[in-house]
Amino acid sequence: MEPLQLSQTVMDEYAARILLGTFERSASAVELSRRFGIPIAACYRRIKELEGLGLVFCERELPSRNGKGLQMFRSRLKSVRVSLEDGNLRARVEVGPAGVLAAPESEVLEQVLNLRGLMGIA
Repeated sequence: MEPLQLSQTVMDEYAARILLGTFERSASAVELSRRFGIPIAACYRRIKELEGLGLVFCERELPSRNGKGLQMFRSRLKSVRVSLEDGNLRARVEVGPAGVLAAPESEVLEQVLNLRGLMGIA
């Protein structure tokens, strides 16, 4: 997981709504779609992307009438901080462990990008 990529994903409006909607309790894609006005196909795409980045996980699967099971998603994201200081773009992301509610330990990822060096500025 690269913090800069994670911070860009979190800034996406739909992704931010999904993370917010799954922060305190798990929610299904259908529930998130209805509650936040996210088209269902876009909701599933963002959830898949957030799962791939390790920001959400399927906390449990509930039985459903169609036999497929209703997946309930939960956010792992605790905090995101992006700053620009002295020509450095810094991203810091803190995520909690998947499947462990209220666990004190978390993973902190930090990435710094020297913009001056990329632009040839001393």
